[in-house]
Amino acid sequence: MNTRGNSQTFFLLALWMLLNVSTSPAASPRAALFCPALPPPTGATETVSTEADLRNRAYNAPANTTILIAPGVYAMNDFVYVVHNGIALRGATGNRDDVILDFGGMVGGHFGILVEADDVTIADLTIRNAADHGVSIQGRDRPVLYNLHILDIGDQLVKVNPLGDGSDDGLLACSRLEYTTTAPDSYTNGISAHDAHRWTVRDNEWYRIRTPSDDPVPTILFWSGASDTIVERNLLVNCYQGISFGNASHSGIDHTGGIVRNNFIYAALPHDVVIEMVHATDWLVAHNTALLLNPSPGLTWGMEARYADTRGTFAYNLTNMNLWLDRDGAPASGIGNITDAPASWFVNPAAYDLHLVSTATEALDHAAPLAQVTNDYDGDARPQGSAPDVGADEYRAASFKTFLPLIWR
Repeated sequence: MNTRGNSQTFFLLALWMLLNVSTSPAASPRAALFCPALPPPTGATETVSTEADLRNRAYNAPANTTILIAPGVYAMNDFVYVVHNGIALRGATGNRDDVILDFGGMVGGHFGILVEADDVTIADLTIRNAADHGVSIQGRDRPVLYNLHILDIGDQLVKVNPLGDGSDDGLLACSRLEYTTTAPDSYTNGISAHDAHRWTVRDNEWYRIRTPSDDPVPTILFWSGASDTIVERNLLVNCYQGISFGNASHSGIDHTGGIVRNNFIYAALPHDVVIEMVHATDWLVAHNTALLLNPSPGLTWGMEARYADTRGTFAYNLTNMNLWLDRDGAPASGIGNITDAPASWFVNPAAYDLHLVSTATEALDHAAPLAQVTNDYDGDARPQGSAPDVGADEYRAASFKTFLPLIWR
């Protein structure tokens, strides 16, 4: 096993970074790497401080205007509607907890933010208690959803609708999406994206995306002709289902291409499969870590490929449940996956810390380099001249990275 560097150096670096972390929720060593603050706006800028002004300017401001929302809790009387290209809705302080848009309730309340324009940014704020979708992208291109807290939404927390030629090049990053307990009914997902192409979903936290009766609703779902989705470095906690390319309710190819890599998935509440490829082709699912402690009755596998038109590869994933690579005739392949990982291989599963410990020797240095996975959950480089570790974490002795899940939350 490689020594992976000097432990004293790692400790001193960890101490320095911990002492220099801001008290902002988005500020931590990990967030600084992947989730820096957005740059200051350029061009036309307006500031709003009332609910009425927010909705008015979101709809009426000229294209390429940044609307800064002053701190406060906004009791929303209707949805926020964006129709001009290049509009940015941003919390004025950069702290998503300072600006809260409250839409009145998951049942009987209002819609959240509706986007019918290209190049729209929504960032640095909280969206809660919407009866329909929290954010809905109406088939528009290059949306940026960044440093958001979206919670307790009646339907999908984020929805990408299949209008026009679909939605291209979207980003959902550095956000927390959750239910306090569960959705109000069976119609929900964390993100449901139809006909979406080259979207990236990265560095988000997802908590309790589930229904009252544990219906099989994926947390991250790309389908209806979606393609080339990248899902990486997400933390999923106690969600009923996890990441899905394609859906069993459809027929024919439902998703093409894409990568699922370096995600942490932890489930102590009842759960279904946490990564599934369904009517999907030319995908790679690699270096994900899933500790699954409460499977639904009869479930013995945690990841699957399903149906004869589903072709791709599961490589170097680390979990404690079987992988079903050929469900309903799927011809998927598997390389170097570990399916019997005990909880003792991880730093602190109860705190959702699935970094490896030094005694997880069967996972350390047991993968081969992949061109598509050159770093890990924390951004640490995976060795290209020697064997990387299996799963989402590349082990580093005495590294500050073992503290990061606690800091990041």
